[in-house]
Amino acid sequence: MKKACMVVLMLVLVVTMVTAAGKKEDDGVKKIFMSSAYYAAPYGAPLQEAVKEKATELGYGIQIVDGEENADKQLSQFKAAVADGYDALIYWPGDQASSPPLVEYLNSTGLPWVALNTVVADSVLDLVPCMIASDEVEIGRWLGRLMIKYFEENPGSTKNVVYIEGSPGSSYTENLTIGVNEILKGTDINILNDHQYAQYDPSKAMVIMEDMLTKFGSRIDLVVAQDGGMFQGAYSAIQAAGYVGKLGLLCQGQDLIVKEKLLDGELYASVAQDPFTEGALSVEMLDKIIKGEKIDKWVATPTGPIYAADVDNYRWF
Repeated sequence: MKKACMVVLMLVLVVTMVTAAGKKEDDGVKKIFMSSAYYAAPYGAPLQEAVKEKATELGYGIQIVDGEENADKQLSQFKAAVADGYDALIYWPGDQASSPPLVEYLNSTGLPWVALNTVVADSVLDLVPCMIASDEVEIGRWLGRLMIKYFEENPGSTKNVVYIEGSPGSSYTENLTIGVNEILKGTDINILNDHQYAQYDPSKAMVIMEDMLTKFGSRIDLVVAQDGGMFQGAYSAIQAAGYVGKLGLLCQGQDLIVKEKLLDGELYASVAQDPFTEGALSVEMLDKIIKGEKIDKWVATPTGPIYAADVDNYRWF
C-alpha cells in the first residue's frame, strides 16, 4: 500500500513539475495577436509573412487571424485574445468608419498595440499609439503623375482611362482616389467610369474589366488599378478580349505578375507599397512600445514609381 501511494505521489509530482515547467516556458514568451481585415488579399499574405518573421526574430509568439473586413468580428477576436492572455496587439482595420470602437477598446485594455495599413478614422487617429501605413494620398498622386507621363509619351487624340478601385470606405481606396484627382485636376485626362470597386479581389476586377471593355471597347486608352491583385484580374480580361498591346496599363503593387508584366513591357509602371517593410515595421514599433522606447505616432512606409529598370531594387510576392 505504501509502495502504491509512493508511486501515485511520484506521478503527481512529475505531472506537477511538467505542468509548471510548461507554464513557465509559456509565460516566458510574450505573445502578439493580430487581427487582419484583409487576411486573404494578395497584399495580406506577404505582409503577414513579414509580421511572423519579425516577431520570431525578436523573440515573440505570434497569432494572426482573419478579420474578414468585419469590425464586429475583429472586436470579438481582440476580446478573446485579451482573455487568453496575449501581451500585445496589432490591428489592421477594414475601413475608417468602423474603426473608432476598436481603437477605444484597444486603448481600454492597457496593452501595447499598433495599427497598420488602413488608416483609422480621423476622430481617433490621435488615440492610436502608432499608425504604420504608407502615405496613401501620395500613392494616388504617383498614379496621377504616371498617367500624365504615360500620355505624354504615348500621345493620341483622346486620354480615356478606366480606373478600378479597392473597397468603398477603405482609407486606402479613398485616399488613393483623392491623390489621383488632385493631380488630374485641370488636365484633359478623362476617367470614363464611375466608381468601380473590385474589393481587392482579382476575380471581381476581371468581371469589372469585362464590363468596361463591353461598354467602352476601343475608346479605352489606359487602364489603372489600385493594386496588383486587381491588375491581375483586369489583365486577364484584357488578354481574353485581345486588347493586350492596344491600351496602356498602370497599377500600384509589387505582385509577381506586376514584375513580370513590367519586364515584358506590357505594364507601363507601378507604384511601390512594400508589404514586407510594412509588416516588419509594425512589429518593430510594437517591440519599442513594449520596451518603453519613444516612437513616432505615424511611421510611413516608402512609396514611389517602379519601372522595368527598377525591378531588382524591390522585393516581390
